Amino acid sequence: MQFLTPFFIFAGILGAAVPLILHLLNRERAKRLVFSTIRFIKMSSQIKTQRHKFKKLILLAIRMLILSLLGLAFARPFFVNQLAITANTGGSRHVVLILDNSFSMGYHNALDRGKKSAISIVDKLKPRDKATLIRASNITQIVKPLDTEHNLLKMAIDSTSLTNHPTDFLHAIQAADELLQEIKIGQKEIVLISDLQNLGWERFIESDKLSSNVTIKFVDLHSENAHNLAISDIKVPPIVLMDHRWMEIVVRISNFSNHDFDKIPLNLFINHKLIETKFIDVPSRDIADVWFQIPITSQAKQYGYAELPEDPVRIDNRRYFQFEGRQTIDVHCLNGEPSRDPYKNEIFYLQKAIQALQKIVPISFESTNQFLPSTKITDADLIILANVRSLTENMAKGLTSFVKSGGALFITGGNQLDLDNYNLMLGTDNKSLLPCHLVAFVGDAVDRSQSRIITNLDYNHPIFKPFKNPNHGNFSSSRFYRYIQIIPNDEARILASFDDQNPTLVEKEYGRGRVLYFTSSIDREWTDMPIHAVYLPFLHETIKHLTLTKSTQTINYLVGDVIELNNYNLPAGTEAAIFNPQGNETRLKISEFGSTLYSDTELPGIYSVYTSGAENRKFCVNPDPRESDLASKDTEELTSMLTNPDQQPTKMSKEMIIAYQENTEKKQSLWWYTMLALLALTIGEMFLANRI
Repeated sequence: MQFLTPFFIFAGILGAAVPLILHLLNRERAKRLVFSTIRFIKMSSQIKTQRHKFKKLILLAIRMLILSLLGLAFARPFFVNQLAITANTGGSRHVVLILDNSFSMGYHNALDRGKKSAISIVDKLKPRDKATLIRASNITQIVKPLDTEHNLLKMAIDSTSLTNHPTDFLHAIQAADELLQEIKIGQKEIVLISDLQNLGWERFIESDKLSSNVTIKFVDLHSENAHNLAISDIKVPPIVLMDHRWMEIVVRISNFSNHDFDKIPLNLFINHKLIETKFIDVPSRDIADVWFQIPITSQAKQYGYAELPEDPVRIDNRRYFQFEGRQTIDVHCLNGEPSRDPYKNEIFYLQKAIQALQKIVPISFESTNQFLPSTKITDADLIILANVRSLTENMAKGLTSFVKSGGALFITGGNQLDLDNYNLMLGTDNKSLLPCHLVAFVGDAVDRSQSRIITNLDYNHPIFKPFKNPNHGNFSSSRFYRYIQIIPNDEARILASFDDQNPTLVEKEYGRGRVLYFTSSIDREWTDMPIHAVYLPFLHETIKHLTLTKSTQTINYLVGDVIELNNYNLPAGTEAAIFNPQGNETRLKISEFGSTLYSDTELPGIYSVYTSGAENRKFCVNPDPRESDLASKDTEELTSMLTNPDQQPTKMSKEMIIAYQENTEKKQSLWWYTMLALLALTIGEMFLANRI
């Protein structure tokens, strides 16, 4: 037994001594009296005297005990284990339940089984034990504080529903560990209730251990020999030229099972109309690519989906896509050095190259000496800045919005360029539009006594892949007498370099579009490349890549993505109405930058965007295909991976000891029982004192 205020123990002992001292001081002493025969009186007096003395002694003991108990009550006694053990295992339990509600938990009702397990754990907690719930997918949600409200916790568990999100346990386990670190005394436990899917552990590294003295347990809900067939990808060209007449769609089917699937029907729908059904065979733990060839009948944006028969995981049996038929490719060029003399005109050779390409690909080409109006920017597929001197702030904002929403920008060098202006207006860091920092002009285009040649090409890039084989284009035959020295940023990809290792061509994906920067001129002012045979196919491949190949940041999003709806040429405050696949509406306001953010992408399907004064838009949202693989981790492996090897007893500081003692004394409340005993003794003392 220990005492919260031990001073009162000594006060109680001193208080108990007071009745004893008073008793000794007031003790009656016997007196001798001469009297006649007292034989019978003496016998009676001895008996009464003994009884009287005995009662007084009892009364003395009671009074001493009353004062002792009063001191004991004020000392606030409590029972405690050895502190070094109590720090880790004593006191109350503190339990953090992590309940996986990712869409793989829909397999054979794993989530319902997990909720029953969680409620069973809560039912076994003692009233003083504290617990909380964290719902985990790739979004972590702490449902309630770590407290003793067990009924509220069971209600939170019961209300947990399945989401369309993939699994990621990193944030959930880190959040649970942080909650438990605030607890100084008692058991600290994490209970993970999940199918323990492999995907949930991909982001863990070796240092992601639990804190010392935090234990973790697993409720493994995965099914043995789980099988799942899913549509994991659809490859669709986002833009299809009408003169091609046919379009190829490739649907990838993944078999995440240990047995084969035979003659499984795969349906392809476009605009809610069944186009074709193919029957496929998919071996165990393998993939099958299914090719569909469909006619192009409309220039409008079209939407569709591929669909498999229902299985235990329904969400991945359908995948959405979109594409657009185009009559032409719209190319707009801003000429920074126009001239009536065709050989001095900056874009003379560029125009000749595009005229040749128009015989193969339908291209609408328009050149101007002034920056394009906003309506023209919206309609363009590619904007070329050919030796343009400088940009205004509005021009920079327009180009940034254009590229971010899926457009392509091709910037070429020349003696007109104000390098500082470009660096300032378009930015040079990773988050800016410009793929590089423009440093200085290098070389002399007049003297031409010295030149550079292109020696390093990225043949894996679509622009240069056709030149990979011998005799398919010799870039080293072109001479470059002047160029702009640049420093590419981290997000840029160097596609070609001179023999002095300075970049010739760099590319950067930005939003859903891309930017290409050519460090020399597009005409003969700085290079003789336009008169070489490689010039024409180089420009053809560049334009086709920029206009027909969209950024890897596709307009087909995953569940949970935050989507920026941009490139709106509308007044700030204009409302946009977004309808999810179930028809539920969300209204957002367009910002002064012509964009707005939409985050309610919880459902897979096709979303519609309506605004007054702008073309209606649609976009697709699909589930993360990685979640379809139901393979799981072993609990022993996970325990070893997460448990901190440095399991040392918690060092008890003075503050921790005091806090623990106060908490334990408050829970035990022994002083209350002491006061009850003191009250009973006080009543007994009053009764006995009146009888003496």
